[in-house]
Amino acid sequence: MHDRWKHLRKNLFRSVEPRVELVLTSQPVGRFKKLCTTETAPGYTARASHESKGTTKDDIRLNKFLIKRGHHTPLEAVCFTFRVYGITKSLQNQWVRHRIGVGWTYRSTRNISADQNEFVYCTYDYIDDRLRTMALLREDEESAKEAIARFERKRELGATKQDSRKIMPVFWNTPCYFYCNASSLRYLFSLRLEKDAEWEIRRMSRIMWEIVIKETPSLFEDFTNLARRED
Repeated sequence: MHDRWKHLRKNLFRSVEPRVELVLTSQPVGRFKKLCTTETAPGYTARASHESKGTTKDDIRLNKFLIKRGHHTPLEAVCFTFRVYGITKSLQNQWVRHRIGVGWTYRSTRNISADQNEFVYCTYDYIDDRLRTMALLREDEESAKEAIARFERKRELGATKQDSRKIMPVFWNTPCYFYCNASSLRYLFSLRLEKDAEWEIRRMSRIMWEIVIKETPSLFEDFTNLARRED
């Protein structure tokens, strides 16, 4: 994803950039360690419908066949846990619309004081003028600084953390752990890698895709052209 103004965000007030890390994936245990892998688990378990047998290479081919035919239930055998950092409250509000096969644990500003918040600034990649972009980023930076100052004033006046946080702009950093099976992750990609998806969730989805394509390529390789397409 083209990000021509990334260098302009580097020194802004509490600026952070997105980062996604894979924490863990599903793993076979016991005797099944010799029969399948994380990637081949969908094809391997799908064989129960015909009581067929095959090699791990056969299971990879079966993975692709299942995806092509739209038989995605066996893909639920593979689950991922990600640590996601550098995403906004605005992104969170879009993301939680995905409700099947997914879950989150978010940083809570009911428990953590919001005066510790960091901020994820807009890319403004659709603007060609450097000076105009800098002016827009300054506006955002002033909003972030003012939000922290107003939060602290509300706390001094006796407001709770959860009431004081409500003056925060939606671009504060809201890191989380994200739990998702491969079928649901494919659905996320099918919507959020598209060009008409909002830029921030599209950027996060691309980073996530770059991770899982290395871990379980046969489950996500059909999104290659979509994920790597330049806007």
